Amino acid sequence: MPAKKVAVATAPVTTVVAKNALTTKRFVIRKSLIGSNTVISFTNAKNALCTYDHDLVYNAFKAKFDLMPCFEKYGSYTNTNNLPAFVRALPTLV
Repeated sequence: MPAKKVAVATAPVTTVVAKNALTTKRFVIRKSLIGSNTVISFTNAKNALCTYDHDLVYNAFKAKFDLMPCFEKYGSYTNTNNLPAFVRALPTLV
């Protein structure tokens, strides 16, 4: 006997990407965190909580970070007192 064709309905697949949370003492962009979907929080020198999406900031300024000697040598860029001015200028941080 020939096989019967059966129609199977499938639901669309929704991918949920969980964000990793990290609390640090300063602003940091690290090579080891690229692509890890990490949201970083720190308290700046004025006691204000700063929160940013690591990948969003890195991707917006990839060329700038990749040209920095500290990023090449140490694999990271940090700012102790606040978000860098070029990051504060972004329309969204998270």
